Amino acid sequence: MRAEGGGLGLLGMSNSNCNTQLWKRKTYCDGVASWVLGRTIDLENILPLKPAEKGAIVILALAEDNNVLLLWTIIGLFVVDLELLKFKKLFETMIVSHYYPFESVYTAETDIGGGHDGPDLLHKT
Repeated sequence: MRAEGGGLGLLGMSNSNCNTQLWKRKTYCDGVASWVLGRTIDLENILPLKPAEKGAIVILALAEDNNVLLLWTIIGLFVVDLELLKFKKLFETMIVSHYYPFESVYTAETDIGGGHDGPDLLHKT
C-alpha cells in the first residue's frame, strides 16, 4: 500500500490486541533502507465489538485510492476509513469470503453522431 506522505507502505494486523500497524519504507542518508512503524490503529477503539465478540479480525481487502479497509469480524463485515478512523457495518455474516474493492468504472463516451470515442475513466464513483 501507499505510505503516509507517499512511498512504499505495508499494512500489518495483530489479532492478539486488535491493532493494525501501518509501516513505511525509510531510506537513510547512507542509502540503507528499512521498515519503520508509521502509526498503530487500535481497532477496539473504532469497531463496536463487545468483549465476547473480540475474536479474530481478518483484513479482506484494502481500497488504496480511498484509504479504507474491508474487515471481517465474528459479528459482520465492516469498512474502516484509515484517515477518519470511522467504520460502517456492511452486513452480518459468519462466513469469511472473497471480496474485491471496486474503485473505478469505465463508461463509453458518445459523440454528437451517436458513436463511441472509447472508454473514459471515472475515479471514485
